[in-house]
Amino acid sequence: MTPELPRCGQLPVVLPPMTDELLSSWICRHAVFYGVPPVTMLRHCLSDASAMRAIDLGLTTEQGAHIAHTFRTDASIVRRMSFANFSPESHRLIAAKSMQFCANCRRQANSNEPEPVRRSQLLGWRITCSQCGSSLSANEGNAIASPINSYWTEALNGQRLINDEAEHGVQSWAPPLELARLLLMQRDPRTTHLKRSGSFRLLGLIVPETDSVVVASQVSLPSPASPILPLCVRTALLAGVSIVDREGPAMLGWLQSKTIGQNRTRFSELATTMLGIPPESAALSLLQHI
Repeated sequence: MTPELPRCGQLPVVLPPMTDELLSSWICRHAVFYGVPPVTMLRHCLSDASAMRAIDLGLTTEQGAHIAHTFRTDASIVRRMSFANFSPESHRLIAAKSMQFCANCRRQANSNEPEPVRRSQLLGWRITCSQCGSSLSANEGNAIASPINSYWTEALNGQRLINDEAEHGVQSWAPPLELARLLLMQRDPRTTHLKRSGSFRLLGLIVPETDSVVVASQVSLPSPASPILPLCVRTALLAGVSIVDREGPAMLGWLQSKTIGQNRTRFSELATTMLGIPPESAALSLLQHI
């Protein structure tokens, strides 16, 4: 028998959250349990709530307290289920819906209950499960073997760098998220013998195998402003971030020299801002400042 949702106040039955479960997933599981639409359950907690994604990304202290009261738990637990502690800059790498899953954790889940959505399933910088460390699988099931996998160790370090910045605010000489953005800028087409207009980014100069995988898999690379890559090439981006982080600022000057036109100007603006070089010098080559 489905329990009745009270008109207001605390829920009589509360389901325990799964490890790394996303806040909206937890609320939706309660909606299924009580037999009501997810939006009804959300507004039972927050009468003025507009969307699940809004509370996942921008949960406020007041909202967290209201949800914690309704679900009879601690506000710190609710906050950890959201992305409220993640830097705003990382939000462009957090997908709106699940992109990937851990086959190992899925096998261990209770098949009699609605499958929870883990936070790591939305993170565009993860290639391994945050719980068990297993390699993630793409939801669409079209992952391909590629020579990029030879950069796995570098990619794991890149994953750590971005996660440390996004979740803990830790970085070295440059924000890893900004390095990822720079690596996805278009490069001078004369730097490759392959033919696919607009497909080749600076990343391919750091991890050369990227170009052939992009062509073979017909992947459409996203823009630097929204750099969520399919798993088959995400390894390359993470490895690229790790390599540039290790090599230091001089690598940026070399990368800038491989751009042309407006891309060169834009690269200079982004890189000089990242390095704290005065804006009036942004039009000059980075090589003069490093």
